[in-house]
Amino acid sequence: MGKDMATVSYAVGWDADARRAFGPLTRAEAEERDTAGDPYAVLHRVPGREVPAEVHLVAWRDLFVGKWVHDELGRRTHEIDLRLLEDDRLFLRRYVERRYASPEQPDLAPDAWQLTVELLPGGRGRQMLYERGRNGGSFHTLADVPEQRRWHNRSGYGVRAADAPRPPDGPEPGAATAGEPASTGGEEPASLWRPPKPMRMELPVDDLFRPGNPFPMRPWDTTETAEPRRVAMVRIPSGRLSVSDALEDRPRELAERIPPGEYALETAVVVGEGEYEGERFPVTDEPAVRLLIRDEPAVAWELALSEGDDPRLLLDGHAYGFGTDGAAGAFADAAAWETLSAKAGRYYRDQDDGACESIGDGHIRAVDEATGADLVTFCTGGDGTWPVWLGRSAAGALVSVVVITAFL
Repeated sequence: MGKDMATVSYAVGWDADARRAFGPLTRAEAEERDTAGDPYAVLHRVPGREVPAEVHLVAWRDLFVGKWVHDELGRRTHEIDLRLLEDDRLFLRRYVERRYASPEQPDLAPDAWQLTVELLPGGRGRQMLYERGRNGGSFHTLADVPEQRRWHNRSGYGVRAADAPRPPDGPEPGAATAGEPASTGGEEPASLWRPPKPMRMELPVDDLFRPGNPFPMRPWDTTETAEPRRVAMVRIPSGRLSVSDALEDRPRELAERIPPGEYALETAVVVGEGEYEGERFPVTDEPAVRLLIRDEPAVAWELALSEGDDPRLLLDGHAYGFGTDGAAGAFADAAAWETLSAKAGRYYRDQDDGACESIGDGHIRAVDEATGADLVTFCTGGDGTWPVWLGRSAAGALVSVVVITAFL
């Protein structure tokens, strides 16, 4: 995209479905948003194209710059996700390239050739090739991207970009131009491009552990919360808490420390009625488990992190958590993990009933007699990665550690 041909304009955002700018901005207004860290779009247009050749979404407060590249038909060919990890450098977190086989293939056609590269600092990363599109098979390899291509200068993006051309004549940048209709205001469209956000806790978690609250659970029609079920008391004498699959060699130890002590492990209980072929029957489910640190309401929730977790690198809607191949997790004292996990392994793999204590409903307890530390398991709704959440009181104190164990 040559500087002599491109013109630049600015907007509050970019409507991905309508493929037009929302809320045109002057350069001065864009500079104000840039300084404040508010999101805004930079539109790079070339003559003869209805859709901008490139759209950049800049959101410094969110440490994010996104870039979409469109072909002559307005279809997205490249999507680039950059993260501001240093003062003046952006890290290439994700790169998506699409190739359309014919002019008839629509934007984001599911059968279009696609390459997705996801990178992490330290030379790590993977790439996924979909030669027949996302509906076909895929080929996964390690990402072979040299270090110099993983980093980009901050100065190359935003309203103050050193290489951002300005039209010598014509309308003020930010004004609507022919071939680029712009929405002038009103309610933001649902398809407005926004900075990526990590997964957030959207459920009323405390209500799950109070009886009498309506709580829908698919596929049942009428369900509500019941009295929580006390599973066991878990001793964490070191104050180092792990929430992990009990059979993992290394625990996922939380960075948050808790006071050394003994804590109640509880499951939320939801009861109601279901119907099948005209017959109604009672149903019970346990959609969450918590370690109760303090008997106070949690008014705010945050994702629990472990050493090495960097929330700046999370993709939209993603979260850190513990992985399991056995649809189970465990709360345990991380300092005694080697002993506790070994006992759980003997119980499950070697069928050694004496290694752990069965405490009902699929839960077991392993004990390290030398330290007085415990491991107590719980079930999840399946394999995969399960986020762990920290509940805080109005004063900011940690009151509970929660795992939502159902697909809600």
